[in-house]
Amino acid sequence: SSEEKKLHNTTTASAMEDGDVQIISSASSTSETNNSSNKSTSRESISTSSTGILRMRRKSSRASSGGSGDHPPMSNAESGRSASSPVDDDHPEKQNRKVCMLRGAMIVTLLTATVAVATLVYLYVTRDEERNFQTQYQDSVSKVAEAFQYGIDTKHDAASTFSAIYTSIYGNIVQEVKNQKPVWPNATLPFFAEKAKDLLKISNGRALSFNPIITQDVNRLEWEAHATESAWLLGDKSLIVPPPDLTWPNNRTVSFGIYSRDADRNVVYDPGFAPGSRYEDVLVPVWQIHPIKTNEKAVMFNLHSEKNRQRALDDMLEYEVPTLTAILQLVQDSETRPSSILFFPVFDNFETPEDFPVFDNVGMPIVNGTNVVGSISIVFSWDTLLQRILPNYIKGMICVLQSSTGQVYSYSVSGNDVTFLGEGDKHDPKYDKYKEVVQATLGNTAEQIGQVDYLITYTLVMYPSQTFENEYVTNRAGIYTAGVVLIFLCTSALFLLYDYLVEDRQQKTARFARQSANIVDAMFPAGFRERLYKSHQNNNNNSGSKANSRRSSDNDEATIKASNRTNGENRSRSQSPSRRRSSTMGRKIVTLQIDKFMKGTRSAPKDHIPTNYSNGDDDKPIADLFLDTSIMFADIVGFTKWSTERSPNEVFTLLERLFWEFDELAAQHNVFKLGTIGDCYIAVTGIPNPIEDHASLLTQFSFAAREKVREVCAQLDAEGLDTLKLDMRFGIHSGAITAGILRGTKSRFELFGDTINTASRMESTSVGGKIQVSAETAELIKLDRRGKWLVKRDGMITAKGKGELQTYWAEPNPVGSRVSFSDEAIDHLPDDDFNKLESQESDRYYQHEYDKQDEKV
Repeated sequence: SSEEKKLHNTTTASAMEDGDVQIISSASSTSETNNSSNKSTSRESISTSSTGILRMRRKSSRASSGGSGDHPPMSNAESGRSASSPVDDDHPEKQNRKVCMLRGAMIVTLLTATVAVATLVYLYVTRDEERNFQTQYQDSVSKVAEAFQYGIDTKHDAASTFSAIYTSIYGNIVQEVKNQKPVWPNATLPFFAEKAKDLLKISNGRALSFNPIITQDVNRLEWEAHATESAWLLGDKSLIVPPPDLTWPNNRTVSFGIYSRDADRNVVYDPGFAPGSRYEDVLVPVWQIHPIKTNEKAVMFNLHSEKNRQRALDDMLEYEVPTLTAILQLVQDSETRPSSILFFPVFDNFETPEDFPVFDNVGMPIVNGTNVVGSISIVFSWDTLLQRILPNYIKGMICVLQSSTGQVYSYSVSGNDVTFLGEGDKHDPKYDKYKEVVQATLGNTAEQIGQVDYLITYTLVMYPSQTFENEYVTNRAGIYTAGVVLIFLCTSALFLLYDYLVEDRQQKTARFARQSANIVDAMFPAGFRERLYKSHQNNNNNSGSKANSRRSSDNDEATIKASNRTNGENRSRSQSPSRRRSSTMGRKIVTLQIDKFMKGTRSAPKDHIPTNYSNGDDDKPIADLFLDTSIMFADIVGFTKWSTERSPNEVFTLLERLFWEFDELAAQHNVFKLGTIGDCYIAVTGIPNPIEDHASLLTQFSFAAREKVREVCAQLDAEGLDTLKLDMRFGIHSGAITAGILRGTKSRFELFGDTINTASRMESTSVGGKIQVSAETAELIKLDRRGKWLVKRDGMITAKGKGELQTYWAEPNPVGSRVSFSDEAIDHLPDDDFNKLESQESDRYYQHEYDKQDEKV
């Protein structure tokens, strides 16, 4: 036909101008376009055009080359000159020697670099580990030294505080102000345990006690009588009345008096004499102690009777300063656990400045003097000073505790744990260079009395251990060095392999180049050969993306122009009484663009949006007129009232579940979902690809959607959403619409036209549970031989902007429905069903023949 000739000539001319790539692209694009067509005429036309283009181009190429018979064969000399690379003046053997020397130099360089880098890595890692080890050790030393002194200070401060409590309550000045006699040493503090427990916890001690200073011939008997009267304040009844099941000495009570132990460790009434002491007639019995439950038998024991305690008490009485005992082994400990006692003096008065004298109740100044009348003692173990001071990753810190009496004990500190290593210095001598020493001090004792050799002092000496060092000085240096050597060896091996592969590839490439040169020399004369090489070089220098873009743009422009011309002719002849669809190439190109948009990305880069349409067809909007479409609007009846009584979650549960089912049905029925507006669902058929029975297909979709509405509402009502009262009304109209992609920041697919408005009116004037179709849609359904679906609505409806319209109700007719069966299913159909199916297929066949005759007319 003339249309096919125009298309053939236009496409061929465009292809001849653009070259081989454009020909293939144009033919492919045209072929793809015609594959989506439902008419065999266009497909045959495009196929013929493509075949003609390729055949013509092939003849043109042969004519340009002159053919193998017309081109004279090249001489061997000419072929060799063209295929071979430029000749080097050096001899090949000399070149090989240079390459071998270069390879040897490279291997030597790699080996030298391997040794140098491995040595540097080993030295760097070793020194880094050593620095890290020393840093961690010094940090640990600082933590231990600080915690050690802090533990001594807290015990000193706790004892000082408790001493001040006694002086503030029973001090001579206080008693004189009250016009009472001094009470020392007969002082018993009520609620001792409540006052002592917090201080004991802060000091991290094991026991805290008040010990009065008693003189044998002065006040011993008086104090023992006071102790018997005040025993009820101690908090243990067994010290007043012993349990009947106890025997001596466990049944001893306070009334027994101050006791001590003889050489055989037997309990005896203390004789009141301490041989070897600087204060032989002084007794220091334990009176009030906390906790009492585990120390009740220590009450009334004379601390001054034991040598280890005697020296510290004598120092306290002589210098009136806090003192520490030598290291003791407490009777409560079954295993060796070095412990000591801190004694803090209790004074009968506070020292007051001379500028601020204290007066009695008659206005006479009170003479200020201080005497030691008792002591506060805190019993503690030395390992508690080293607990919970180091992080868990610190292991094996050696701490050696040394006293001025010559006692030495060793501990290992690992994180929060402290392990007693035994008596003596247990550190490894190889770590002597890391020795760190901290001297324990008791408050401002040194400032008060100066340096006194007789006082017992303690020193903590710290060392690292092999365990400590192993945490930081590892075999990483050797591993890293081995890794570096391995990397260089692998690099050398890869270099040699690469050199071998490159050499092999060069030889193969050279052979292939010679063969290719021979072929090119045989195909093209010398002049054309040079121009071909030059053209190829220019193409390589140009931007590949820009060239491809221009070629694609030119090709698309030629194809679309040809399609538009054909589209115009076809559209003018496409109108038919039987409303058959046109299948022009131009519309199919736009349809493919719309279809690609609907299936792919819905946004375009900003630089792709045209600002004017003066640059040709490529910048024009992607839009077209679709003559044969059907549109459905479906709205939930009663949704507005129902949604106001429901939570947002329940509202969206209904919409999501319902519209999800609709989407599934749309995919099954080849229906395109245009979108949703609130509770309104909009669907369309006939876009982007024409469909013969678009009206019937959309009506079938409506039938299925209506059943799905009832099913979903029943399910949700069972879940308590009260949806049985909801229903959905449908409206369908058929006609022509304008469809396209509205480009912008968020590109979208849009439909325009009166058909949409009429379809909306069909829905708004419909009834819940009903499907209302327009007269135009009803006519199409009748033409599809499905007129049994239609029931004419009584009376005319009044639609806004349309006036009075006659509409129809659509109800399914199973007998008239079109059902597809496989061959196997047809073989098993009953005779009656098979006859019905055969009759239906026969009717559709004759209707198709009638439609073809209408198109010819």
